[in-house]
Amino acid sequence: MSTITASDVISVLRRGFRDIYFLASCFEYNRQPKKKIICYPRRPFNPLYTIAKVRWGLPVKFTSSVHEADLEVYFDDRTNSQFKEMTNGKNTQTINKNCINISKSHVDRIFKEVFGYSLIVSPLEDNYLIIEKSEENAKHDGRIILSPISSRLIDHSKVYQKVINNIYNDFAIDYRVVWVKDEIVLTYVKYALKKDRFKSKTVYSKIEAVTKLFSKSEIKLIKSFCRNFQLDFGELDILRDRNTKKIYIVDVNKTAWGPPDKIKLQDGKKAIQLINKKFHQSYLN
Repeated sequence: MSTITASDVISVLRRGFRDIYFLASCFEYNRQPKKKIICYPRRPFNPLYTIAKVRWGLPVKFTSSVHEADLEVYFDDRTNSQFKEMTNGKNTQTINKNCINISKSHVDRIFKEVFGYSLIVSPLEDNYLIIEKSEENAKHDGRIILSPISSRLIDHSKVYQKVINNIYNDFAIDYRVVWVKDEIVLTYVKYALKKDRFKSKTVYSKIEAVTKLFSKSEIKLIKSFCRNFQLDFGELDILRDRNTKKIYIVDVNKTAWGPPDKIKLQDGKKAIQLINKKFHQSYLN
């Protein structure tokens, strides 16, 4: 079980103040009528959530009334969600209503259907070094173990995966793809120290053009994955293996915090503006 340290608390506070700056800098006063969004089962009050920034940068406001809502956002941090049907008699657009399972094994199942290869391995077979990590969302508890292991040591709340070599000069590089409705809006490149590769500890982040990171065929497959996963608004964690050059979608986050830590203020502001622009085009027109 991971321990929360003083540096973790300071990091979250720093991101909170940074995001308040993002909210203020991206705020635009709109005289036009505001669209009403209902979030179920709860609202994203924390300004670190990407969806919370949409409220400030666009002509929208949250409502608690399903009958007033112009847009329904199914917002749930849990790995497996069970949503009750919200209905107001209108043909209301929904976000992430059908994205109810973000477990690591489900991510890999859809990934294999689309890409034709898998991240999951059997811990009972000799795969040399493998990763053991929780099925649950946002645990950041991955660890490398030696396989095979005894069947009595298998933890059924965990998944067992290949070790992806995404290490460059002692840094682990992670691509975080932002998806809104039907389009890759942008990609963050995140750098972490090798020793922190399975933790949420980024030392540097930047925005990079999607076409610089992925080939046309890879972009097409990533889009197919998002559609098959029924993700309307969220982020993907993608790793590229240095040895095989293949990419792997390792995680899906439908309640993402963003922009990521250690990003330049101008890059963070640009990211929010790009996300808000696509959100406006997709859901508010």
